[in-house]
Amino acid sequence: MRLLYKVSRYDLLSIFYLQLKRMSPKQISYIAGCCLLLIMVTQAYLVSDYYQTTQAGLVRESNAILQEAFRKDLSIRNQEYKHSIGEDTLKTASLSTKENTASASIELANEYRNNLSLFLDLVLNTYLSKNIPLDLHKLDNMTGPILQLRKIQSEYIINLINPRTGKILAQSKNPARNSFLVVHSQLLQIDFTKQRSLQLILINPFGIIIRRMALMLLSSLVLSITCLFAFRFLLMTLARQKKLVLFKNEFLGTIAHELKRPVASLSTNMDCLTMPAFAEDKTKRELLVSKSLNATTELNDTIHMIVALAKVEEGLLVPCKKLIDLRKLFDELKARFVNNTYKGVAIQIVYVGEELVVSGDRRLLSQCFANLIDNAIKYSNNEVLLVITIWKELNQIAISIKDNGFGISPQKLPFIFDKYSRAHIDDAKINGYGIGLNYVKTIVEKHEGEVTVQSEVGVGSEFIVRLISQQLTVDS
Repeated sequence: MRLLYKVSRYDLLSIFYLQLKRMSPKQISYIAGCCLLLIMVTQAYLVSDYYQTTQAGLVRESNAILQEAFRKDLSIRNQEYKHSIGEDTLKTASLSTKENTASASIELANEYRNNLSLFLDLVLNTYLSKNIPLDLHKLDNMTGPILQLRKIQSEYIINLINPRTGKILAQSKNPARNSFLVVHSQLLQIDFTKQRSLQLILINPFGIIIRRMALMLLSSLVLSITCLFAFRFLLMTLARQKKLVLFKNEFLGTIAHELKRPVASLSTNMDCLTMPAFAEDKTKRELLVSKSLNATTELNDTIHMIVALAKVEEGLLVPCKKLIDLRKLFDELKARFVNNTYKGVAIQIVYVGEELVVSGDRRLLSQCFANLIDNAIKYSNNEVLLVITIWKELNQIAISIKDNGFGISPQKLPFIFDKYSRAHIDDAKINGYGIGLNYVKTIVEKHEGEVTVQSEVGVGSEFIVRLISQQLTVDS
């Protein structure tokens, strides 16, 4: 039987898990929201029920306080009566006279047989009231210390009520106004005729109830806030996951498009090289070979950039540093980008100084600057002018790449180095990964350098990279 129970429970959990897997994130969010609402409603019900329980407990405590105060008043009045007749000790002889005897029939005794203490109190009160009537003000003064002893800090009033009609016969003090909450004790009968009863009323004991409910309220509040934050975190996680899925799809689509371009160029160039007309023309053949090499370099650099970013995420990217002559590096980059097939590109390079040498990974830095040049061409009109200035300042080499492109708005400028961030995402004609500038910043920081940007919409942008200067033999 136990084995069958375990199997059935396992089957139910499996079915539940499969149903969850079939649901969309939106449906799961609705279910989580309903569960959260149910938890909040349950918490509200528990708090309300506990409030009523606490209030009922306060009513029972008020009953006990009123009864204790009444008995104390009876004791004091009894002592006063004995003193008035010259008896300081208990004597029974005087109680036998006709004038001062309080009789109780057998029927009344039977009626109160389940509450003999009340019966005795009624007998004594009936007997004493003929000589020393009940004084509500004195009873009020006796009730105050009892309340303080029980740590009940609240205003109160004692009423003498006709229980049959509900009419208030007398009050220990004037009732307070603007009573937000009152707690009534049960009626305490004080005579056999059942026409007079005492009632203790606590005025605005809300603070007492709240203090007694403090742990319950605090735990409910903490749990409710925790549930709200957990649900908010769930929604944010789902939103981030949805955003990451969209980024991934867009990223893969863009990567496929960008890789397709050099592959298509290579395929076209290879087809042309197999034709006799291109094979006999040395100039055309060299041009096709040059374009093929550029396409191969672009393809290789794109793949290398993706691999490098993956290594950065895993903390495995370590630059292989050697001395690099920036003159040779940028001359190669100029030759690569100046023969742009779809835009007119003019690149001016200004070298200030002789020894423009840095220590770094040539492949990584080449791809880093290639990204900046490619972005400048991509986010410009058909006529592109790039001014690259390289100079030495103190122990650093500064490289400025300035274009006449679209520029970047001030609102987007602080976020352009974030991963998957694109400054011109609204322009559907411009393809991009959203990782290029993040790659640039990552590589520059790996070389203990820094990159800054200045931009103005409609004028252009200027990226400045600063790397540590070196003065040793150059690795070409």
